[in-house]
Amino acid sequence: MTIARETYLDLLKELVAIPSVSAKRENLPEAAQLIADALTELGGETTVDDHYFAPLVISLFKSQKENAKTLIIYNHYDVQPAEPFDLWKSDPWTLTEREGHLYGRGVDDDKGNITARLTALAEYLDENKGELPVNILFVIEGSEETASQHLDDYFKEHPEIQGDLIIWESGSKDKDGRVVLSGGNKGIVTFNLKAKTGGIDLHSSLATIVDSAPWRLSQALATLFDKEGRIQVPHFYDQVKKPNQHERQLIEQLPDTKEDFIKKNQIEAPLLSDKRGVDWKQALYFEPSLNIEGITSGYQGAGVKTVLPAEATAKVEARLVPGMDPDKTLQTIKDYLVAQGFEDIEVEKTLGQGGYRSDMTDPEIERVIKVSEKETGEEPVVTPTSAGTGPMNYAYEATGTPIISLGIGYPGTLDHAPNENIRLKDYDENVQFLKAIIAIYKE
Repeated sequence: MTIARETYLDLLKELVAIPSVSAKRENLPEAAQLIADALTELGGETTVDDHYFAPLVISLFKSQKENAKTLIIYNHYDVQPAEPFDLWKSDPWTLTEREGHLYGRGVDDDKGNITARLTALAEYLDENKGELPVNILFVIEGSEETASQHLDDYFKEHPEIQGDLIIWESGSKDKDGRVVLSGGNKGIVTFNLKAKTGGIDLHSSLATIVDSAPWRLSQALATLFDKEGRIQVPHFYDQVKKPNQHERQLIEQLPDTKEDFIKKNQIEAPLLSDKRGVDWKQALYFEPSLNIEGITSGYQGAGVKTVLPAEATAKVEARLVPGMDPDKTLQTIKDYLVAQGFEDIEVEKTLGQGGYRSDMTDPEIERVIKVSEKETGEEPVVTPTSAGTGPMNYAYEATGTPIISLGIGYPGTLDHAPNENIRLKDYDENVQFLKAIIAIYKE
Protein backbone atom coordinates (compact mmCIF):
# COMPACT_ATOMS: atom_id res chain seq x y z
CA MET A 1 0.00 0.00 0.00
CA THR A 2 1.36 3.39 -0.99
CA ILE A 3 1.76 6.29 1.43
CA ALA A 4 -1.03 8.13 -0.44
CA ARG A 5 -3.45 5.24 0.02
CA GLU A 6 -2.69 5.05 3.73
CA THR A 7 -3.04 8.82 4.06
CA TYR A 8 -6.43 9.02 2.40
CA LEU A 9 -7.80 5.89 4.04
CA ASP A 10 -7.00 7.67 7.30
CA LEU A 11 -8.89 10.69 5.92
CA LEU A 12 -11.81 8.40 5.05
CA LYS A 13 -11.83 7.19 8.65
CA GLU A 14 -12.03 10.80 9.85
CA LEU A 15 -14.77 11.65 7.35
CA VAL A 16 -16.93 8.65 8.25
CA ALA A 17 -16.62 9.67 11.91
CA ILE A 18 -18.35 12.98 11.07
CA PRO A 19 -22.14 12.39 10.88
CA SER A 20 -22.65 14.98 8.15
CA VAL A 21 -26.36 14.33 7.63
CA SER A 22 -27.79 17.05 5.41
CA ALA A 23 -31.37 16.07 6.23
CA LYS A 24 -30.64 17.10 9.81
CA ARG A 25 -28.24 19.90 8.78
CA GLU A 26 -25.64 18.47 11.10
CA ASN A 27 -21.82 18.67 10.94
CA LEU A 28 -21.67 19.92 7.36
CA PRO A 29 -19.11 22.73 7.89
CA GLU A 30 -16.83 20.35 9.78
CA ALA A 31 -16.80 17.82 6.92
CA ALA A 32 -16.31 20.55 4.32
CA GLN A 33 -13.34 22.03 6.15
CA LEU A 34 -11.66 18.64 6.63
CA ILE A 35 -11.87 18.00 2.89
CA ALA A 36 -10.73 21.53 2.05
CA ASP A 37 -7.67 21.14 4.27
CA ALA A 38 -6.76 17.86 2.56
CA LEU A 39 -7.08 19.45 -0.90
CA THR A 40 -4.98 22.43 0.12
CA GLU A 41 -2.30 20.20 1.60
CA LEU A 42 -2.14 18.29 -1.69
CA GLY A 43 -1.53 21.55 -3.55
CA GLY A 44 -4.95 22.73 -4.64
CA GLU A 45 -6.06 26.36 -4.76
CA THR A 46 -9.00 25.85 -2.43
CA THR A 47 -12.09 27.89 -1.62
CA VAL A 48 -14.82 27.12 0.91
CA ASP A 49 -18.00 29.02 0.06
CA ASP A 50 -20.34 28.95 3.07
CA HIS A 51 -23.05 31.35 1.86
CA TYR A 52 -25.62 28.60 2.43
CA PHE A 53 -26.12 25.94 5.09
CA ALA A 54 -24.02 23.35 3.23
CA PRO A 55 -20.63 24.85 2.26
CA LEU A 56 -19.26 24.24 -1.23
CA VAL A 57 -15.61 23.23 -1.57
CA ILE A 58 -13.79 24.19 -4.78
CA SER A 59 -10.16 23.28 -5.40
CA LEU A 60 -8.11 23.77 -8.58
CA PHE A 61 -4.97 21.83 -9.49
CA LYS A 62 -3.31 23.54 -12.45
CA SER A 63 -1.53 21.81 -15.29
CA GLN A 64 1.77 23.14 -16.60
CA LYS A 65 0.67 22.09 -20.09
CA GLU A 66 -0.20 24.93 -22.46
CA ASN A 67 -3.90 25.06 -23.38
CA ALA A 68 -4.62 22.16 -21.04
CA LYS A 69 -8.16 20.88 -20.81
CA THR A 70 -10.01 20.87 -17.50
CA LEU A 71 -11.41 17.81 -15.77
CA ILE A 72 -14.10 18.63 -13.21
CA ILE A 73 -14.50 16.13 -10.39
CA TYR A 74 -17.84 16.38 -8.60
CA ASN A 75 -18.54 14.78 -5.21
CA HIS A 76 -20.57 15.36 -2.05
CA TYR A 77 -19.68 14.99 1.61
CA ASP A 78 -23.18 14.76 3.10
CA VAL A 79 -24.73 11.39 3.91
CA GLN A 80 -28.06 9.79 4.63
CA PRO A 81 -29.15 9.24 8.26
CA ALA A 82 -27.77 6.01 9.71
CA GLU A 83 -31.00 4.90 11.43
CA PRO A 84 -32.05 2.23 12.27
CA PHE A 85 -28.88 1.78 14.29
CA ASP A 86 -29.79 -1.69 15.58
CA LEU A 87 -29.47 -3.16 12.08
CA TRP A 88 -25.80 -2.19 11.78
CA LYS A 89 -23.25 -4.90 12.58
CA SER A 90 -20.76 -2.19 13.60
CA ASP A 91 -20.94 1.48 14.53
CA PRO A 92 -21.99 3.39 11.35
CA TRP A 93 -19.75 6.32 12.31
CA THR A 94 -16.64 4.16 12.73
CA LEU A 95 -14.86 2.94 9.59
CA THR A 96 -14.61 -0.80 10.13
CA GLU A 97 -12.72 -3.37 8.06
CA ARG A 98 -14.04 -6.93 7.83
CA GLU A 99 -13.01 -9.59 5.33
CA GLY A 100 -11.79 -7.22 2.64
CA HIS A 101 -14.69 -4.79 3.05
CA LEU A 102 -14.91 -1.35 4.64
CA TYR A 103 -18.15 -0.54 6.50
CA GLY A 104 -19.57 2.82 7.58
CA ARG A 105 -22.14 5.42 6.64
CA GLY A 106 -20.90 7.27 3.58
CA VAL A 107 -18.09 4.84 2.81
CA ASP A 108 -19.44 4.57 -0.74
CA ASP A 109 -21.96 7.40 -0.94
CA ASP A 110 -19.88 9.44 -1.17
CA LYS A 111 -16.89 9.85 1.09
CA GLY A 112 -14.99 6.83 -0.18
CA ASN A 113 -15.25 8.15 -3.71
CA ILE A 114 -13.75 11.44 -2.53
CA THR A 115 -10.73 9.77 -0.93
CA ALA A 116 -10.24 7.40 -3.89
CA ARG A 117 -10.00 10.43 -6.18
CA LEU A 118 -7.62 12.23 -3.87
CA THR A 119 -5.50 9.07 -3.74
CA ALA A 120 -5.41 8.84 -7.53
CA LEU A 121 -4.38 12.48 -7.88
CA ALA A 122 -1.72 12.20 -5.15
CA GLU A 123 -0.23 9.06 -6.69
CA TYR A 124 -0.27 10.53 -10.18
CA LEU A 125 1.55 13.66 -8.99
CA ASP A 126 4.09 11.55 -7.13
CA GLU A 127 4.71 9.32 -10.17
CA ASN A 128 4.96 12.23 -12.63
CA LYS A 129 7.24 14.74 -10.87
CA GLY A 130 4.28 16.79 -9.68
CA GLU A 131 3.08 17.60 -13.20
CA LEU A 132 -0.43 17.21 -14.58
CA PRO A 133 -1.48 16.96 -18.24
CA VAL A 134 -4.90 18.40 -17.41
CA ASN A 135 -6.33 20.95 -14.98
CA ILE A 136 -8.32 19.21 -12.26
CA LEU A 137 -11.12 21.12 -10.57
CA PHE A 138 -12.80 19.55 -7.54
CA VAL A 139 -16.37 20.67 -6.81
CA ILE A 140 -17.65 19.10 -3.60
CA GLU A 141 -21.05 19.97 -2.14
CA GLY A 142 -22.89 19.11 1.06
CA SER A 143 -26.59 18.79 0.22
CA GLU A 144 -26.77 16.10 -2.46
CA GLU A 145 -28.86 13.84 -0.25
CA THR A 146 -31.44 16.62 0.12
CA ALA A 147 -31.84 17.54 -3.56
CA SER A 148 -28.65 19.66 -3.69
CA GLN A 149 -30.26 22.74 -2.20
CA HIS A 150 -28.49 25.92 -3.37
CA LEU A 151 -26.10 24.08 -5.67
CA ASP A 152 -27.58 26.03 -8.58
CA ASP A 153 -26.96 29.22 -6.60
CA TYR A 154 -23.35 28.21 -5.99
CA PHE A 155 -22.85 27.62 -9.72
CA LYS A 156 -24.15 31.12 -10.41
CA GLU A 157 -21.72 32.55 -7.86
CA HIS A 158 -18.79 30.65 -9.40
CA PRO A 159 -18.87 31.04 -13.20
CA GLU A 160 -15.24 29.92 -13.19
CA ILE A 161 -16.48 26.35 -12.82
CA GLN A 162 -16.04 25.33 -16.46
CA GLY A 163 -14.41 22.32 -18.03
CA ASP A 164 -14.28 19.70 -20.77
CA LEU A 165 -15.57 16.66 -18.85
CA ILE A 166 -17.22 16.09 -15.46
CA ILE A 167 -16.45 12.89 -13.56
CA TRP A 168 -19.55 12.42 -11.43
CA GLU A 169 -19.74 11.32 -7.83
CA SER A 170 -20.33 7.59 -7.80
CA GLY A 171 -20.76 4.34 -9.69
CA SER A 172 -20.25 0.63 -9.33
CA LYS A 173 -19.57 -2.74 -10.87
CA ASP A 174 -22.45 -4.98 -11.90
CA LYS A 175 -23.20 -8.49 -10.62
CA ASP A 176 -20.68 -9.97 -13.09
CA GLY A 177 -17.91 -7.64 -11.97
CA ARG A 178 -18.03 -5.37 -15.00
CA VAL A 179 -17.47 -1.64 -14.56
CA VAL A 180 -20.68 0.38 -14.97
CA LEU A 181 -20.35 3.83 -16.53
CA SER A 182 -23.50 5.92 -16.47
CA GLY A 183 -24.26 9.36 -17.76
CA GLY A 184 -27.37 10.89 -16.32
CA ASN A 185 -30.03 10.78 -13.64
CA LYS A 186 -33.66 11.55 -13.07
CA GLY A 187 -34.98 14.72 -11.52
CA ILE A 188 -37.47 14.88 -8.67
CA VAL A 189 -40.17 16.94 -7.06
CA THR A 190 -41.28 16.02 -3.54
CA PHE A 191 -44.36 17.37 -1.82
CA ASN A 192 -46.74 16.89 1.08
CA LEU A 193 -50.48 16.36 0.71
CA LYS A 194 -52.59 17.21 3.73
CA ALA A 195 -56.25 16.56 4.38
CA LYS A 196 -58.02 18.29 7.27
CA THR A 197 -61.67 17.51 8.00
CA GLY A 198 -62.06 19.15 11.40
CA GLY A 199 -60.47 20.99 14.28
CA ILE A 200 -60.21 17.96 16.58
CA ASP A 201 -60.20 14.17 16.41
CA LEU A 202 -63.66 12.73 17.03
CA HIS A 203 -65.18 9.58 18.47
CA SER A 204 -65.34 7.01 15.69
CA SER A 205 -69.07 6.45 16.26
CA LEU A 206 -69.53 9.66 14.26
CA ALA A 207 -68.12 7.99 11.13
CA THR A 208 -71.70 7.42 9.89
CA ILE A 209 -72.04 11.15 9.26
CA VAL A 210 -68.54 12.69 9.38
CA ASP A 211 -65.78 12.09 6.82
CA SER A 212 -62.31 11.39 8.22
CA ALA A 213 -59.08 12.91 7.00
CA PRO A 214 -57.38 9.57 6.17
CA TRP A 215 -60.35 8.51 4.02
CA ARG A 216 -60.33 11.87 2.28
CA LEU A 217 -56.58 11.72 1.65
CA SER A 218 -56.60 8.10 0.46
CA GLN A 219 -59.40 8.86 -1.99
CA ALA A 220 -57.38 11.76 -3.41
CA LEU A 221 -54.26 9.60 -3.74
CA ALA A 222 -56.21 6.84 -5.47
CA THR A 223 -57.25 9.19 -8.27
CA LEU A 224 -53.62 9.67 -9.34
CA PHE A 225 -53.30 6.20 -10.89
CA ASP A 226 -55.39 3.96 -13.10
CA LYS A 227 -55.77 0.22 -12.44
CA GLU A 228 -52.61 -0.58 -14.42
CA GLY A 229 -50.51 1.83 -12.37
CA ARG A 230 -50.24 4.44 -15.09
CA ILE A 231 -50.27 8.02 -13.84
CA GLN A 232 -53.56 9.48 -15.04
CA VAL A 233 -52.85 13.14 -14.29
CA PRO A 234 -53.57 15.06 -17.53
CA HIS A 235 -50.43 16.55 -19.13
CA PHE A 236 -48.13 14.71 -16.70
CA TYR A 237 -46.26 13.09 -19.59
CA ASP A 238 -46.39 16.07 -21.98
CA GLN A 239 -42.85 17.32 -21.24
CA VAL A 240 -41.15 13.93 -21.32
CA LYS A 241 -38.08 13.83 -23.57
CA LYS A 242 -38.15 10.42 -25.22
CA PRO A 243 -34.90 8.45 -25.50
CA ASN A 244 -33.28 8.05 -28.89
CA GLN A 245 -32.58 4.69 -30.51
CA HIS A 246 -28.98 4.51 -29.23
CA GLU A 247 -30.10 5.19 -25.67
CA ARG A 248 -32.78 2.51 -25.90
CA GLN A 249 -30.24 0.03 -27.22
CA LEU A 250 -27.83 0.73 -24.35
CA ILE A 251 -30.56 -0.04 -21.81
CA GLU A 252 -31.74 -3.09 -23.76
CA GLN A 253 -28.20 -4.50 -23.63
CA LEU A 254 -27.95 -4.28 -19.84
CA PRO A 255 -27.30 -7.82 -18.55
CA ASP A 256 -29.80 -7.81 -15.68
CA THR A 257 -32.92 -9.89 -16.20
CA LYS A 258 -36.36 -9.28 -14.77
CA GLU A 259 -35.88 -12.33 -12.55
CA ASP A 260 -32.60 -10.85 -11.23
CA PHE A 261 -34.36 -7.60 -10.46
CA ILE A 262 -37.24 -9.29 -8.62
CA LYS A 263 -34.92 -11.50 -6.58
CA LYS A 264 -32.48 -8.73 -5.67
CA ASN A 265 -35.25 -6.43 -4.46
CA GLN A 266 -37.35 -9.17 -2.82
CA ILE A 267 -40.45 -8.09 -4.76
CA GLU A 268 -43.64 -10.03 -4.14
CA ALA A 269 -46.23 -7.88 -5.96
CA PRO A 270 -46.70 -7.91 -9.76
CA LEU A 271 -44.49 -5.40 -11.58
CA LEU A 272 -46.33 -2.29 -12.73
CA SER A 273 -44.47 -2.49 -16.03
CA ASP A 274 -46.03 -5.92 -16.64
CA LYS A 275 -49.47 -4.50 -15.91
CA ARG A 276 -48.86 -1.75 -18.46
CA GLY A 277 -47.32 -4.13 -20.97
CA VAL A 278 -44.00 -2.30 -21.24
CA ASP A 279 -40.39 -3.47 -20.91
CA TRP A 280 -39.29 -3.15 -17.29
CA LYS A 281 -35.82 -1.79 -18.06
CA GLN A 282 -37.07 0.84 -20.49
CA ALA A 283 -39.66 1.93 -17.91
CA LEU A 284 -37.12 2.03 -15.07
CA TYR A 285 -34.69 4.30 -16.89
CA PHE A 286 -36.88 6.38 -19.19
CA GLU A 287 -40.29 6.83 -17.54
CA PRO A 288 -41.31 9.24 -14.78
CA SER A 289 -43.00 7.95 -11.64
CA LEU A 290 -45.21 8.92 -8.73
CA ASN A 291 -44.59 7.36 -5.33
CA ILE A 292 -46.14 7.64 -1.88
CA GLU A 293 -43.23 7.77 0.55
CA GLY A 294 -45.40 7.58 3.65
CA ILE A 295 -48.82 8.31 5.15
CA THR A 296 -49.39 9.61 8.67
CA SER A 297 -52.71 9.82 10.50
CA GLY A 298 -54.54 8.71 13.59
CA TYR A 299 -53.49 6.40 16.39
CA GLN A 300 -50.52 4.08 15.76
CA GLY A 301 -49.90 2.71 19.24
CA ALA A 302 -50.65 -0.67 20.78
CA GLY A 303 -54.21 -1.89 21.10
CA VAL A 304 -57.24 0.00 19.79
CA LYS A 305 -58.25 3.64 19.93
CA THR A 306 -61.64 4.27 18.34
CA VAL A 307 -60.92 7.66 16.85
CA LEU A 308 -61.94 9.55 13.73
CA PRO A 309 -58.78 11.49 12.76
CA ALA A 310 -59.11 15.13 11.75
CA GLU A 311 -55.80 15.34 9.87
CA ALA A 312 -53.84 13.09 7.52
CA THR A 313 -50.61 13.76 5.66
CA ALA A 314 -48.85 11.96 2.83
CA LYS A 315 -45.29 12.48 1.64
CA VAL A 316 -45.23 12.05 -2.14
CA GLU A 317 -42.53 12.20 -4.80
CA ALA A 318 -42.46 12.34 -8.58
CA ARG A 319 -39.27 11.14 -10.27
CA LEU A 320 -38.78 13.19 -13.42
CA VAL A 321 -37.06 12.44 -16.70
CA PRO A 322 -35.34 15.09 -18.84
CA GLY A 323 -37.74 17.68 -20.20
CA MET A 324 -39.94 17.71 -17.09
CA ASP A 325 -39.89 20.87 -14.98
CA PRO A 326 -40.44 20.20 -11.24
CA ASP A 327 -42.76 23.17 -10.68
CA LYS A 328 -44.82 22.60 -13.82
CA THR A 329 -45.16 18.92 -12.98
CA LEU A 330 -46.38 19.72 -9.47
CA GLN A 331 -48.84 22.25 -10.87
CA THR A 332 -50.39 19.58 -13.12
CA ILE A 333 -50.95 17.44 -10.03
CA LYS A 334 -52.49 20.35 -8.11
CA ASP A 335 -54.80 21.20 -11.03
CA TYR A 336 -55.87 17.58 -11.35
CA LEU A 337 -56.74 17.23 -7.66
CA VAL A 338 -58.87 20.37 -7.87
CA ALA A 339 -60.60 19.06 -10.99
CA GLN A 340 -61.37 15.82 -9.13
CA GLY A 341 -63.06 17.74 -6.33
CA PHE A 342 -60.14 17.73 -3.88
CA GLU A 343 -59.55 21.47 -3.73
CA ASP A 344 -59.42 21.14 0.07
CA ILE A 345 -56.25 19.01 -0.08
CA GLU A 346 -53.24 21.18 0.75
CA VAL A 347 -50.19 20.73 -1.49
CA GLU A 348 -46.79 21.80 -0.16
CA LYS A 349 -43.64 21.49 -2.26
CA THR A 350 -40.57 20.37 -0.32
CA LEU A 351 -37.80 19.73 -2.88
CA GLY A 352 -37.30 19.79 -6.64
CA GLN A 353 -34.67 19.47 -9.36
CA GLY A 354 -34.63 18.61 -13.05
CA GLY A 355 -33.25 15.52 -14.79
CA TYR A 356 -30.38 15.10 -17.24
CA ARG A 357 -29.32 12.44 -19.73
CA SER A 358 -25.77 12.30 -21.12
CA ASP A 359 -24.86 11.88 -24.76
CA MET A 360 -22.73 8.76 -24.44
CA THR A 361 -21.31 9.33 -27.93
CA ASP A 362 -19.58 12.55 -26.83
CA PRO A 363 -15.83 12.22 -27.64
CA GLU A 364 -14.76 13.01 -24.05
CA ILE A 365 -17.06 10.31 -22.67
CA GLU A 366 -16.00 7.82 -25.35
CA ARG A 367 -12.37 8.29 -24.27
CA VAL A 368 -13.26 7.27 -20.70
CA ILE A 369 -15.13 4.22 -22.01
CA LYS A 370 -12.02 3.18 -23.98
CA VAL A 371 -9.80 3.67 -20.90
CA SER A 372 -12.08 1.40 -18.89
CA GLU A 373 -11.92 -1.28 -21.56
CA LYS A 374 -8.12 -1.06 -21.65
CA GLU A 375 -7.80 -1.18 -17.85
CA THR A 376 -10.13 -4.15 -17.33
CA GLY A 377 -9.75 -6.04 -20.60
CA GLU A 378 -13.52 -6.03 -21.23
CA GLU A 379 -16.18 -3.62 -22.36
CA PRO A 380 -17.84 -1.70 -19.53
CA VAL A 381 -21.58 -1.57 -19.06
CA VAL A 382 -22.66 1.82 -20.40
CA THR A 383 -25.96 3.50 -19.54
CA PRO A 384 -27.14 6.98 -20.61
CA THR A 385 -28.84 7.51 -17.25
CA SER A 386 -29.40 5.95 -13.88
CA ALA A 387 -32.80 5.28 -12.37
CA GLY A 388 -31.93 7.45 -9.38
CA THR A 389 -31.90 11.19 -8.82
CA GLY A 390 -29.08 13.71 -8.59
CA PRO A 391 -28.11 17.27 -9.52
CA MET A 392 -26.43 16.58 -12.87
CA ASN A 393 -28.86 18.97 -14.54
CA TYR A 394 -27.59 21.85 -12.38
CA ALA A 395 -24.02 21.10 -13.43
CA TYR A 396 -24.85 20.74 -17.10
CA GLU A 397 -26.94 23.91 -17.25
CA ALA A 398 -24.11 25.88 -15.63
CA THR A 399 -21.23 24.43 -17.66
CA GLY A 400 -22.56 22.69 -20.78
CA THR A 401 -20.00 19.99 -20.00
CA PRO A 402 -20.52 16.26 -20.73
CA ILE A 403 -20.89 14.14 -17.60
CA ILE A 404 -19.98 10.53 -16.84
CA SER A 405 -20.33 8.73 -13.53
CA LEU A 406 -17.95 6.07 -12.20
CA GLY A 407 -17.10 4.87 -8.75
CA ILE A 408 -16.14 2.28 -6.16
CA GLY A 409 -19.42 0.47 -5.48
CA TYR A 410 -20.67 -3.04 -6.20
CA PRO A 411 -24.16 -4.66 -6.07
CA GLY A 412 -23.89 -5.32 -2.32
CA THR A 413 -22.80 -1.83 -1.35
CA LEU A 414 -26.10 -1.02 0.42
CA ASP A 415 -26.07 2.74 -0.14
CA HIS A 416 -28.55 4.52 2.19
CA ALA A 417 -29.11 1.26 4.12
CA PRO A 418 -27.58 -0.22 7.26
CA ASN A 419 -24.16 -1.84 6.72
CA GLU A 420 -23.16 0.36 3.77
CA ASN A 421 -19.85 -1.00 2.53
CA ILE A 422 -17.26 -1.20 -0.24
CA ARG A 423 -14.73 -3.83 -1.24
CA LEU A 424 -11.10 -2.75 -0.89
CA LYS A 425 -10.34 -4.49 -4.20
CA ASP A 426 -12.83 -2.24 -6.03
CA TYR A 427 -11.47 0.83 -4.24
CA ASP A 428 -7.92 0.09 -5.37
CA GLU A 429 -8.97 -0.68 -8.95
CA ASN A 430 -10.92 2.59 -9.10
CA VAL A 431 -7.82 4.51 -8.03
CA GLN A 432 -5.93 2.97 -10.95
CA PHE A 433 -8.79 3.77 -13.33
CA LEU A 434 -8.79 7.42 -12.27
CA LYS A 435 -5.03 7.68 -12.76
CA ALA A 436 -5.46 6.24 -16.25
CA ILE A 437 -8.13 8.85 -17.02
CA ILE A 438 -5.74 11.64 -16.00
CA ALA A 439 -3.03 10.09 -18.17
CA ILE A 440 -5.12 10.16 -21.38
CA TYR A 441 -4.72 13.95 -21.42
CA LYS A 442 -1.01 13.50 -22.19
CA GLU A 443 -2.07 12.63 -25.73
